[in-house]
Amino acid sequence: MAGPWKRARTTNRRVYAWVNGAAMVAVMVVTSCSRAEAPTQTSLNVGQWIWSVADSARFARASRSVAQLTPTVWIGSVHGTRDGTVATQLGVSPRISGRERTGVVVRFEDDFNAVWDQQPDSAVSARVGTALRSLLTVASTAGVEITEVQLDYDCPERLLPRWSTVVASMTRDPLRGRQVWLTSLVAHVRQRDYGDLFRAHVAGHILQVFDTGDRMSLSYADQIERLASRHEMPFRLGVAAFERSLANGNTTDHQAWFSAARVMQRSAWYRGLWVFPGGQEWASLMETAR
Repeated sequence: MAGPWKRARTTNRRVYAWVNGAAMVAVMVVTSCSRAEAPTQTSLNVGQWIWSVADSARFARASRSVAQLTPTVWIGSVHGTRDGTVATQLGVSPRISGRERTGVVVRFEDDFNAVWDQQPDSAVSARVGTALRSLLTVASTAGVEITEVQLDYDCPERLLPRWSTVVASMTRDPLRGRQVWLTSLVAHVRQRDYGDLFRAHVAGHILQVFDTGDRMSLSYADQIERLASRHEMPFRLGVAAFERSLANGNTTDHQAWFSAARVMQRSAWYRGLWVFPGGQEWASLMETAR
């Protein structure tokens, strides 16, 4: 997740106890779409990120009115230092979703950016692989079926080629046999080679439009849809329910982005909406997304 909200949660270092023992069982296979095979749009998914016990309660309430809502639980973060050290921070257990099947997300925090400074891609891949294996090993016995793994990283644009090398290595091992999604930013899909870098390695990407400085308008949403679609790669729209005051006296317009889902539905590559609650109830906002 991008921006100040993300920084706040990093600062707070929410390290939660694993509920009833942490775990996940992988069953899904990584899929990708080639340029030669434009897909027929399937049913659209709606998901919610769960970052805390409170988020889990909001998920349960939203599930009463949002059909087939998919949980995605933060199971941990990856941190880094300039000397190449990579460390993990445990999040919450997949069981917190209250479902037998759930997606999970691993957050790459801002300090991970320092790892690239002195390390070749092979070393970064090896250390990230060790970090992911440790998170998956800790979470291997809870009996919760994991439908997908999301890698949440606000990768600097200049590092996208290097990040794609690491992602490719991770999907060969330790994420082999798992459905993998990336989070992305509008700045990423503006890069002409974004699809070429990642399309073959992941199921798709979740384009986040909150806490990035992007303000919603129908014309801008149309531009974003065209930018995302040109990469011929499945994508979801990542939105947030919270608002906050900005230093310039303005207020964010995060909730307005729910209505952008209507624009995204024009694309054969669009796969649905993912919601970050940020302390807010959000199910009623879905009326503008339909």
